[in-house]
Formats: sequence, structure tokens, C-alpha cells
Amino acid sequence: MNPDAGTQPGAGLLSLDDFAALRVSGEDRVDFLQGQLSQDMGKVTPTQAAPAAWCNRQGRVLCLMVAVDWQDAIFLILPAGMAETCADGLKRYILRAKVRIERWDRSPGGEGVFGCMGIEEPGAETWACTSDEAYCAVRLPGTCERTLFLGEPPAHLEDASGSGWTPEDWRLADIEAELPWIGEKTSGKFLAHSLNLDLSGAVSFTKGCYVGQEIIARMEHRGRPKRRMQRVHLPADSAVEAGARVDHPEHGAATIITWSAAPERVEALAEVRLAQDGT
Repeated sequence: MNPDAGTQPGAGLLSLDDFAALRVSGEDRVDFLQGQLSQDMGKVTPTQAAPAAWCNRQGRVLCLMVAVDWQDAIFLILPAGMAETCADGLKRYILRAKVRIERWDRSPGGEGVFGCMGIEEPGAETWACTSDEAYCAVRLPGTCERTLFLGEPPAHLEDASGSGWTPEDWRLADIEAELPWIGEKTSGKFLAHSLNLDLSGAVSFTKGCYVGQEIIARMEHRGRPKRRMQRVHLPADSAVEAGARVDHPEHGAATIITWSAAPERVEALAEVRLAQDGT
């Protein structure tokens, strides 16, 4: 179902098998992640999650994640296909820091990452967190009422089988919210500004050094992005995949970041070249 449509599927839970979580524990965890991720980790609290990027030294985004402070640890929720790569990569930087990084497996059948749809929370702001011993819930951006759950969601929530939501619906809602999830085929392909991370709050320009910071700061203060992320529509029969180049009738050559099939068309987030006036 298209999230832009006037009607949305009913409330319920959906197991997000495409997502996983890394648990970062130890007394040095905040300082360690401060030197690795683009987000100011001082903003991540038990009541406030935040998007963050892990970049290479060339300022290209290796992975996008959501950082959550829960149960005396920082949890990084990210695409499941990037979990092992990010865990192994981050571990190389630990050195003498008192930090432990492990893939978090909570439930017997998966990683304990769920989506909740259609539950209205009046006054809840984007990335706001609520939690208890069993779960942590993060309010996601976008026009749909969506919450990302880590752990064991409250028992009173309906099962997804009666909600009408599918994994495809969830991906479409992510595209509507302009969440550029990076996978194996797109890791290291895009600059942070190309993914609009400077606009979405995933990058801090005041926190100090982290991997890739010099390139990202130079683009922010001395340059101008030549490419930006744009939501695009493609014909339903389009053969697209993440990382592929396509010829879009309006935007010209574009590189697909993430995509999903919608009724009668393909919805995608793509990197497109800006006009000379920056539009």
C-alpha cells in the first residue's frame, strides 16, 4: 500500500527481518562511538534516539543506523545485511577502549526488531524514545504513524497478520520518510550530503572529529553538493536494484539508493545531479 494514499493499513506489529541491532557496551561506549559516527552521541539519551552514519575516511557512508540508549548500552539498529560488516569494522578501532560490540539476538526467531504501525502517540516527536525492561520504542519520521521496536513489544499490540501491513509497505513508508538505508551494494558509494544527512540531522557539525569528518565538514563549509537525494517514481516494469544507474525522464542519470514496488510504479530514493542553481 502506498503511504501517500489517504487510507493506511490498520494497527499492528511487523517483524522486520531486514533489520538487526548491534549492542555496544562498556564504560567507554559513548566516547568510542563519538569518534566513529557522524552523530553527536551526547544527544542520544534514554528518551531520545538519533540517526547516525558510519563513514569511511573519504567521507562516504558505509552504513546508516539509529542509535538508541537502552539497558546500559548503545544499540545501533541497522540493515541486517550490514550488521556483521559494521561490527567487524568498528571493532578494529577499539584498541584499548573499554568497549564491547556484539550482534544482539533477543528473540529465538530473530534479532528482536519490530515495526508498529497505526498507533497514534499525541505529541510524540520524531526519534523520541519510550522504554521499559522488555522493549525500547522509537518514533520514526514521516507522515505514517510508525514506531520502531527493539526487544519484546507490548503484548496488547495486535499481531501483524490482522494489520494489513507488509514488509513492502514498510519499505515504502521508509522511502516516503526519506530514510536512505544503505546495503551491501551501496555501502561506500555516497557522500553524506548526497544522502541529505546534513539536512536530516544525522550529521553533527559541532561535535569534533570522527571518521570522515574532515571531508564532510569541508563540503558543508567550503563546497556545495553537486548531487542530492531525491524521491523518484519509475514505471512499474522498471528493472532497478540498489546501486544501479537509471535514466530518469525528469532528473536524468540517477543512482538508486533504495527502492520498493508500489501499485502501478516503482518508488525509489536516488542520487541525482543538481542544476547549476542548486535546485
